[in-house]
Amino acid sequence: MFTIKNNGSNSLELILTPEQITIQKEEVEAVIGYKNTERHFSEIINEILNALPEKIEPCAGYALIDKIDYPDKKSIRLQDIVLNTGPIVTSQLKNAESMFLFLATIGGKMEKWIDELRKEGELAYSYIADIIASAAAEKTADFIHDYIAEEMKKYYKGVSNRYSPGYCDWNVSEQHKIFSFFPKDFCGVTLKESALMTPIKSISGIIAAGEKIKWKDYLCDTCNARDCTYRIKNKQNKNQQRKS
Repeated sequence: MFTIKNNGSNSLELILTPEQITIQKEEVEAVIGYKNTERHFSEIINEILNALPEKIEPCAGYALIDKIDYPDKKSIRLQDIVLNTGPIVTSQLKNAESMFLFLATIGGKMEKWIDELRKEGELAYSYIADIIASAAAEKTADFIHDYIAEEMKKYYKGVSNRYSPGYCDWNVSEQHKIFSFFPKDFCGVTLKESALMTPIKSISGIIAAGEKIKWKDYLCDTCNARDCTYRIKNKQNKNQQRKS
C-alpha cells in the first residue's frame, strides 16, 4: 500500500513502500548486455537487488492542469505558462482535456551508496547499482503513470505515454517550468539552476489525458537520440512481445 499526501485540490504525492518497486534480474542483464558466461556480474546483480529495499525511498506525484491550449505545433500552454515541448511531444499530446505534470524519485540513499562504492574502488558494483537505481526510478514513474491511468478510467478517459524534458527535442531547461507547478520540496526533490534534479535518480515530465487520448509507442524512429532511456525501453518491450 502507499500513503497519499494531498497538497491542495490539484496535486498529490504517493509515498510508496520499497517493496512496491520490483525489478527483474533479466531487465538489468538486458541493459548491461549480460552473457551467461559472466557469472560474476550475475552475483553482483543479485546482491544489489537484494539490498535495494533498504536503499530507496520511492515517492511520486502530480499536478493536474485543466486549462490547456496549443499556441503552435511546437508548444503547449498550461494556464499562463508555455512549454516549448517541440513538434514530437506536442503532436503526441494534442487534444488533451487535462495534463498531469508528474515527478518521481527513489530518494538519495541509493545515490550515496553508489558514490561510496565508487570511492572504495568497487567499479563493477557502482556501475550496476547505478543501472538498477535508474531502473528503480523508471519503475516509480511507471507507478504514478499507472495510477493516473486507473483514475482516468473512472471518467472513461485515456492517457498518453509520458514525456520528459531532455528527450524528444524537449530542452531540459524546461524542467524549471514544470517545477513551478509543484509545491516546494515536492517528494523531497529540488531543482538546481542547471535544471539538474536532486536527488539525481528522479524523473519529471508530462502525461496527457482525455476522451480522445490514446497510449502510443514512443516515436523513436523520428528522434535522433540514440542512447535514450525510452528507446531502450521500447526495444525491450518489442522483444518481449516477440517472445510471447
